[in-house]
Amino acid sequence: MTIKNKIRLSNILMVLIPISVTALIVFLCMKTSFGSYWHSLETMYQDENGIQSAQSLIYTYQQELWENNWGSRQTADCSAQPIQQTETMYHLEQKLTKMGYHFTVKKNGQALYSNLSDADMEAALKTAGEALHTANSLTASCDNVSVIKNTFHHNAKEFSIIAVNSGQGDQPVESYLRNYIMKYVLLFLLLFILLTVAVNGILSRWVSRSVLIPLGKLRKGTHEIKEGNLDTKLEYEKNDEFGQVCRDFEEMRAYLKESVEQRLENERRRREMINGVSHDLRTPLTSIGGYLDGLIDGIANTPEKQARYFNAIKTRTRDLERLVDSLSEYNRLDSGRMKFHMEPGDLKVFVEQYMEAYAEEAQDNHVAMLLEAESGRYPMEFDGAQMKRVFDNLFTNTIRYRVNPKSQVTVRLNRKDGGTQIRVIFKDDGPGVPEESLERIFETFYRTDEARSHAGRGSGIGLAVVKEIVAGHGGTVHAENDRGLAIIMDFPADTEKGE
Repeated sequence: MTIKNKIRLSNILMVLIPISVTALIVFLCMKTSFGSYWHSLETMYQDENGIQSAQSLIYTYQQELWENNWGSRQTADCSAQPIQQTETMYHLEQKLTKMGYHFTVKKNGQALYSNLSDADMEAALKTAGEALHTANSLTASCDNVSVIKNTFHHNAKEFSIIAVNSGQGDQPVESYLRNYIMKYVLLFLLLFILLTVAVNGILSRWVSRSVLIPLGKLRKGTHEIKEGNLDTKLEYEKNDEFGQVCRDFEEMRAYLKESVEQRLENERRRREMINGVSHDLRTPLTSIGGYLDGLIDGIANTPEKQARYFNAIKTRTRDLERLVDSLSEYNRLDSGRMKFHMEPGDLKVFVEQYMEAYAEEAQDNHVAMLLEAESGRYPMEFDGAQMKRVFDNLFTNTIRYRVNPKSQVTVRLNRKDGGTQIRVIFKDDGPGVPEESLERIFETFYRTDEARSHAGRGSGIGLAVVKEIVAGHGGTVHAENDRGLAIIMDFPADTEKGE
C-alpha cells in the first residue's frame, strides 16, 4: 500500500472507528438495562395525537400564510374576504389533515377559512372551555381530543389559528424524540461524516504531497546517482524533516561527485606518473644498453674510449638511482608518512644561515644569491630540516633548468595581513614554464614536455615535495612567471613571538 493511501485510510479510520465503537456501545446498552431508560426518555417525548408536531407545523407556516394571504384580501368596506387557497395553504391543510387535525383561520374574530365541523368545535369547547375564545395561545388535550390555538398580531389586527383533533379514528402515538430530535441528530451525524471525508481528502492530499514530493525528488536523485550522473542537484528548500534529509542527500551527492572527480584525477596522475617513470627508466636503460653493446662488440677499442663509456654508464646508473629515490619519496608522500618536528624560530635568520652555508656550492654552480627582507623578526614555527629541503629543491631546479651560464636567485621576505602571514618569494631568472603548466608543476612526477625530453633533468618530484612541506607548515604555494619562475609561499606567522 502506498503512503498516500495509508494516510487516507488512517484519517478515515480515526473517524470511523470511534463512531462505530460508540454505535456498538449504544446498541449493546439498548439491549441491556439501559434500554429501560431510553424507553422512559422516548415516552417523555411521545407526541400523542401529534400535538407537538401540529403546533410546530402551525408555527412554521404562519409566516408563509401571513406573507401570501393575510392583510391582502380586504375590500373597500374593510370586510374580510375568504383566504386564498394557495399552494402554501394547501400544504398546511394536507399535513394537518394527515395528522387528524381540522383548523380555522380567523381575523379579528371573523373566520377567513375553516374546515372544522360542529362536532370538532363541540369537542374543542369541551376540552378547552372558554379559554378557546379568551386565551391567545393554548394547547390542551383530554380523552384523545387535542386543541391548539395560536394568536398573532400585526398592525392592530389579530389573527388566530385553531386546530382540533377530535380523536376520531385510530391515530398512532408518535415519538417526538424519534421523529424529530433523532432525525436532526442523524442529519448532523451525516453532515459530520461528509465534512470529515472532505477535510480528510484535503488534509490527506496536503500531507501526502508534503511527503511524496520530497520522496519523489529523492528517488529521482538516487536514480541519477545510480546512472552515474552526479551533476543533478536536488532542489527542496522547505525547512522540515524532509528538507533536512534532502539537504543531507545533496551534501552526499556533492561529496560523491568530489570523491569521484578526485579519484579520476588521481587515476590520471597515476597514469601520467607510470608513463613518465617508464619514459625516464627507458632512456637511461637504453643508453646503458648501447654503451654495453659498444664495449662487448669492441667499438670502444681504446682505453680512453672504454673509460668514457664506463663513465657514461656510471652517470646513467646514477640517474636510475635518483629515479628510484624519487619513487620512494613519492611513496612517502602518497601514504602521508612525512613527519614534521616544529620549533619556534626566525625565518629570516634561517634563510640567512642557509645562504651562508650554501654560498660556496652556489658559487661552484654559478648561482648568485640575494636576500631582500625588511628589518625586524619573522617569527614562525617550522621544521628546519624540512624547510632546508624546500630551498634545496628550489635551488636544484634553478640550476637544472637554467638557460644562462650564470643564474640569479632572489629570496624575498615580507609580512602580510598585519603580520599574521609571512610571504617567501623564491625567484630565478630561468625560462619559466608554459602558462598552462603553472598549476600542475606541483603535481607528483609532472614535468613539462620540454623538461621530459631531457632525461637527466629530474624526476618531477621536487616541487611536489615542496608543496607537501609547505602544506605541512599550514601554508600555501603557487607559481608565477615573472621574467623567470617565481615560487610564492605563504606561511602563518607566530604572532605570540612577534616584535
